[in-house]
Amino acid sequence: MGTADSELPARMLDAWNHRDVETMISLSDPEIEYVNAPSSVEPGTRYGVDEVAEAMRKQWDVLPDARQDIDQVYERGGEIFTACRISQRMPGSGARVENRLLLSWRVRDGKVTRLAVLGGGSDFQDAFEAAGLGDA
Repeated sequence: MGTADSELPARMLDAWNHRDVETMISLSDPEIEYVNAPSSVEPGTRYGVDEVAEAMRKQWDVLPDARQDIDQVYERGGEIFTACRISQRMPGSGARVENRLLLSWRVRDGKVTRLAVLGGGSDFQDAFEAAGLGDA
C-alpha cells in the first residue's frame, strides 16, 4: 500500500471535521461501502457516495461540533486501521468529552472503497484485539 493510500484516512477525517462532504466524495470510490456500528449515530451499512454523504450530514446534525482525530495508524495487508478519538463539547461548557474509535479502511486506486467502524467506547479494546492489533 502506497504512502498516498495511508494518508487517505487523515484526509477523509479532516474533511469530516470541516463538514466538507464534497471532499469526502472526491476521496471515495463511487461504490463506497460504509459500515457504522449498531450503537453509533446513523447505524447500519450504506452503499455509494450518495448514501454515505447523507449519513455524514445526519451525523453532523446530531454532533454539530464533534471532531475526529487519529492517534495511531496501522497497516496490515490491504487494510488500514486508525485508532481515533471523537470528541464533542459538553453543553454549557468548554470541556470536551471523548470516545475512542477503531476504524477500518480499504483503499483501491487512490479512493476509499470501504470504511467500517469496528468499535468505540467500551468496545474499543475488544475491537482492537479482534483486528489483531494487540493492546491499545
